[in-house]
Amino acid sequence: MLTASVKVLKNAFLDALYPPKCAACGEFIPEAPPSPLPKFLCPDCLMDYTPAASPLCLKCGMPFVSPEGPDHLCGGCLEKKSRFNKARAAGVYDGPLRTAIHRLKYNQKTALAAPMGGMLEQAYLNHYGAGSADLAVPVPLHAKRLRQRGFNQALVLVKHWGRKNGQFPPVEAGALARVRWTQTQAGLKAKERAKNIRGAFAVVRPDLVRGKNVLLVDDVFTTGATANECAKALLKAGAKKVDVLTLAVVVR
Repeated sequence: MLTASVKVLKNAFLDALYPPKCAACGEFIPEAPPSPLPKFLCPDCLMDYTPAASPLCLKCGMPFVSPEGPDHLCGGCLEKKSRFNKARAAGVYDGPLRTAIHRLKYNQKTALAAPMGGMLEQAYLNHYGAGSADLAVPVPLHAKRLRQRGFNQALVLVKHWGRKNGQFPPVEAGALARVRWTQTQAGLKAKERAKNIRGAFAVVRPDLVRGKNVLLVDDVFTTGATANECAKALLKAGAKKVDVLTLAVVVR
């Protein structure tokens, strides 16, 4: 396992060889003190980035507008029963993080997956802790959507986790499949999202998830409809528990 000091030296060398660019605006990131974390945003964009920090919803992980008070259930989670244990995110889906995710998904800027994946790694350690999950399952795309896009954004964010020497769970992209084509969730209201995605997922390798603590990984948590359907399928196949980790969460 690489120590923090070795990671600092490695990243400093890579920064000198390949100066990092901001994932949001695309400008070169100026030199900064060496860090074990990959550089993700330039100083200007970083000022507009909002981490998904407390106080937040105990269930869906959505941060509350007021910076005061303890973590508690939001109104939406009080009204519905979600199948996943809890969901957490690295940051709020707004500003530079939203732009960076759009560049990755819709502009095929797959080089952004490495620094954004580093951000997701830190969120996993902060919210769940090393060794808390037995395996990570990226939310799958339908085969037609995968052909259109060329890659699964959830998978590219975590594809290197298996090389982290036990700090992160192994990735099992073949455990869960999207078995029904659905229209895009963007623009749909909460009830429409739930109806649209219902029955869209199935576990094709139950032997991989049976009795396991599963970490479901995606890029954005909006209403929780997709995460809930995935968790339902995983639990039906025998998963012990399903937690959710995303790069961003929408403040509703």
